[in-house]
Amino acid sequence: MNSLLQNSGNYFDKFFNAKNVRKIELLILRVAVFAFLFHLGLIFLGNNFNYFKNLQHSYLKAIYTPFSFILFYEVFLLVIIIPKSISEFIGKQFEVITLITLRSFFHDIADLDLKNSININNPEFISLLYDLIASLIMLSLTILYYKIYQNNRKSEIVNELNDFINIKKIVSLSMILILFLLSISSLFVWGTEMLDALKLKQNYPNPNTVFYADFFSIMIFVDVLLLIISFIYHFSFFTIFRNASFIITTILMRMSLTIEKPMNYIIILIGFLFSIISFYLYSLRNTSNKNLTK
Repeated sequence: MNSLLQNSGNYFDKFFNAKNVRKIELLILRVAVFAFLFHLGLIFLGNNFNYFKNLQHSYLKAIYTPFSFILFYEVFLLVIIIPKSISEFIGKQFEVITLITLRSFFHDIADLDLKNSININNPEFISLLYDLIASLIMLSLTILYYKIYQNNRKSEIVNELNDFINIKKIVSLSMILILFLLSISSLFVWGTEMLDALKLKQNYPNPNTVFYADFFSIMIFVDVLLLIISFIYHFSFFTIFRNASFIITTILMRMSLTIEKPMNYIIILIGFLFSIISFYLYSLRNTSNKNLTK
């Protein structure tokens, strides 16, 4: 068993070192540039040729496409960061959900008719305000979370057994495979829905409900699995509560992806605040214990 864990850990280190991750990053960025230009070309055809009139749309819509690939790369980083500390892993989840919110702006701005005067009562304009305000608040809370993490990083470093680290690497490898399969499946479903929307002249389908909703559903069970396994190596009421708060945040993030604005953002912010407060109190307790032992 130990040999299997060690081999799996070595496999992870070999294929997902900094050099290979950089290669994947460059590949995704190149695809993002190509997709951006391709989307601009399709919109150009739709806006200038009747044969492609179903593709007619604002050029601003094309911004959404490369940003989606950048967001996918962040999800990939989230998966390969699993073997590191759970606190850093949750911080990356904060980043992903914040970028999803920011990406919503690029999706919504294309639906706003810029030729007409912008009215504060315009639902599309209000939707943009929700996106911007929510993303700024999430950015602030993410910075606050990392500040707490950095201030207590030494106390976060636990002498984990190599077996537990290798188990997390196996989980990470499994999630990479799931991410790959889910991407292909979601792309097919989204493409089918996109063609139907173009034929019926309906709004574009929301990829959040296709890919990210499924992904965060899986992440909930991954969080629970890692929590249970961690009990084998370290059992503490305070650690349980902290990790459980992280799981609750993941659940709230998943819920938000299928809820309308602004309630979805309210749920996300509740999740952020719950994790941050729990993490702060957990770190405060560790600091107090250290001072008592001095």
